[in-house]
Amino acid sequence: MVLSITGIGITILFSEHKNNISPMDQANAHKYITKIEEIHSDILRLIITKNEMIYKITPEMALKELENRSGKELEIDKSPADVKRLPFDIVRTIAKSPATIAGITPKAAIQELVKRYLSIDLTDSDDVDSSILLEALQHREEQKAIDDWAKNEDAEAVDAFMKEEADRDPSSVANFAYGLKNLEKSHDIALNYMDRYANHAHSDAFDTPNTQKAHKTLIEAIKKLKK
Repeated sequence: MVLSITGIGITILFSEHKNNISPMDQANAHKYITKIEEIHSDILRLIITKNEMIYKITPEMALKELENRSGKELEIDKSPADVKRLPFDIVRTIAKSPATIAGITPKAAIQELVKRYLSIDLTDSDDVDSSILLEALQHREEQKAIDDWAKNEDAEAVDAFMKEEADRDPSSVANFAYGLKNLEKSHDIALNYMDRYANHAHSDAFDTPNTQKAHKTLIEAIKKLKK
């Protein structure tokens, strides 16, 4: 990835160096940040703390940008970062963080990755609840047809992250997502992951009788997959 220094920032050149960027990012480049100066300072600090390159941004680049910002009040830092505009590498890093980064909680980061992983487009809510998962389950054949993840070079990394998160936390929505995506390939193993989510969902996830009812419906739908 070749980077060009322009003003106070470093512009990621999608067009001239697209071979170094996954097809998913090429297709959805308009959704994601394209300049380092458009990245929330908390994310730059996270890259420095992790001491590794994240989405083509090295700790050295992050540090230089923060030094350029010293003493300045930037618009980008006045509100939380938009998780929907962040590329996979950054969202995954926030998801694995023990604390909120740039106004994004680890849970919100995981849910965003699940939405991308399952090709879920939410307009009214950012929450991936039981009713949303049930809909994804009911339309899984349709979802496979429009699945972008399976075609891009990050597919293995995304799948590995979902399995890692699922293994770490039996109540994580990643269990359901990983199971749903692997139903055709490893049916029994996939169902075990879906069962883990169904049986370990946090009680505080049921804010209303409707959400509890949706979860029960989801459990019944998973049971039918075993027949």
